[in-house]
Amino acid sequence: MRMFTTPDLGGGLSDFWAYIREPRPHRWAIWGVAIVLTWLVFNGVSKYLIPYEKPKAQIIYFENWTAKRGDAEIRADWVARARETTLRNAEKRAEYQRLADMMGVDYDSAEADRITRETLGAEAAAAAKKKPEPPKRSTLAERAARGPQPAPGPQPAPAAPPATAR
Repeated sequence: MRMFTTPDLGGGLSDFWAYIREPRPHRWAIWGVAIVLTWLVFNGVSKYLIPYEKPKAQIIYFENWTAKRGDAEIRADWVARARETTLRNAEKRAEYQRLADMMGVDYDSAEADRITRETLGAEAAAAAKKKPEPPKRSTLAERAARGPQPAPGPQPAPAAPPATAR
C-alpha cells in the first residue's frame, strides 16, 4: 500500500473555495489584516533588510595635457603609472603570501616576483615584500614600569583684559 497517492488538485481547490465562501463574521477584516501584514513584511524586507541606494552623481576627472606633449612624456607617464601598479600588486602579493604561510597553503609567486624585480629593481621589490611594522603600543606592564604619571593640575585662569574707559 502506497503512503502517498496522486494528489487531487480539483478536490483541494473546491474545498478551499467552499471554505472561503462560508459566511464567517469578520472574514473581510481578517483578509484585510492578512494582506496588509503580508505587504508590510515584504515591503519592510525589501526596504530595510536589503537596502538599495540610488547611485550618486559621480564626477570623473581626467588629466588635461598640453598639445605640445611629446611621445617621450607620454611614455614616461605610462611607465610611472605601471610602476605604481606593479608596486601595489607586489605589496598585495606579499600579503597573500603571508596569509598562505599562516594557513599552510602552497602559494607560488616566483614568476610574478621575477617580473616585479625586473620592473622595479631588486631594492623596491624587496621593500614591497617586507612586512609592515605593527603600530607601536605600550603594554600594561610597560606603563606600570614607568610609574604613575603626574595628574595635570588645575589650569590658571586667564587674566582679564584691562578695562578701557570710553
